Amino acid sequence: MEPGAETAACAPARYVTVPDAPSSPAAAAAATAAATAADPATSGFGAVARVAPGALAASYADLCAAAWPGPEQLPVVYHPNYNISFFGIEKLHPFDAGKFAKVVKTLNRDGVLRSDTQLVTPREATPELLADVHTADYLHRIHNHNFTVVQVTELAPLAMLPNKLLQWRVVAPMRMHVGGTMLAMGLALERGWAVNVGGGMHHASADRGMGWCPFDDIVLGVRRARRAVATAEAAAAAGAGAAAPEGAGAAAAAGAATPAGQADAAAGAPAAAAQVGGTAAAAAAFATTAAVGAAAAGGGLKVLVIDLDAHQGNGVGRDKLALGDGQLYILDMYNGGIFPRDDEAKAAIDIKVELKSGTEDDVYLNRLRAALERAALVLPRPDLVVYNAGTDVLAGDPLGRLGVSAAGVVERDELVWRWCRDVARAPIAMLLSGGYARDSAAVIAASLANLFAKFDLNPGAAAAAPAAPSSGA
Repeated sequence: MEPGAETAACAPARYVTVPDAPSSPAAAAAATAAATAADPATSGFGAVARVAPGALAASYADLCAAAWPGPEQLPVVYHPNYNISFFGIEKLHPFDAGKFAKVVKTLNRDGVLRSDTQLVTPREATPELLADVHTADYLHRIHNHNFTVVQVTELAPLAMLPNKLLQWRVVAPMRMHVGGTMLAMGLALERGWAVNVGGGMHHASADRGMGWCPFDDIVLGVRRARRAVATAEAAAAAGAGAAAPEGAGAAAAAGAATPAGQADAAAGAPAAAAQVGGTAAAAAAFATTAAVGAAAAGGGLKVLVIDLDAHQGNGVGRDKLALGDGQLYILDMYNGGIFPRDDEAKAAIDIKVELKSGTEDDVYLNRLRAALERAALVLPRPDLVVYNAGTDVLAGDPLGRLGVSAAGVVERDELVWRWCRDVARAPIAMLLSGGYARDSAAVIAASLANLFAKFDLNPGAAAAAPAAPSSGA
């Protein structure tokens, strides 16, 4: 990416016209082939990790149900409670609320996973964590009033259930998805990649939920990741400052503690340290406060959300605008003729690709290639990519209304992962998001199997990826 493009790309409400095809398909193919042939030791996802293994363990201890995962575990996050069931009422909505278990079962059956013990188990995001983005009024309503849950899930019969039952069978699982997304982002920063077998609730914003999305797990996860990295870097700075000669400690600590984009805090650290005694420890303490505070205010990591769900990710866009987050970038490719048609939220999209109903593989994949090529040219190099990989783009999906085949979804996901590794050189956290066709879970499993095989994500497990199932197109 062009380093000089960073300043211009920070402005909100920038629209980028994306051509129908990449400018040079042959050059793109050659670059991909060259990257694929590179030494795996230097070109794998581990090479794009942002922090050392274990550096974020303390910051995510409240969201990890067991000890911080070691190398024998994969950065794949899942909890059985992701799956929602309440007396069959959930089947009145086209969303398959049990697809997450189906995906994991298929991955185990096909040998993509060696066992469930390779998975990482999250904890629910607490109301206190949700308050980092959501308003107190909305959190009160979603946790106490059935009507709000009915609005979010679009299932009127839920209004008749006792609220405690509704919280247990619907809202608590949704909070588990949020915890999983947050945890997956932290793991991606350490490992270079991660998958939350769930999440991607991109329609929710600070004061409302909609479209089966009660909480904005994406922006919540981004803000948590920024604080976690700032804390880890500040801790490293404190250690470096304590070990350095006293005269050099302030500058060393300030520099080491500063995440991307925090140059101002770094510049102020030496002077602040001098005012409190000029010691390395004082500089480290100042750096810790400055880095964590700046991260909470929206600085720190530059994050790119690649949203390929069939629907516009309006909740993420609204929260980006409301928070004034100049370090959050959005590439959103969606069917422009369906829900939610949120013109106000479109102002947050940096690269907008609106598709027509019925769009099939060739056009879909060409427009995606062109959008990624454009992102590499006009957006800053991201520190983290959050990939919202909805399968409601499948032909026959009753809500997405696009015409992408199962094989097209597999190719799409591989294209995004390869771009992150070889072009953006950024960690990727993948979320499953929407998908309402009957074969959605099978297509997701086939795509993950392909990713595991192509990028050797689980050495020693199944060597070959199964063919993608037919989507009925």
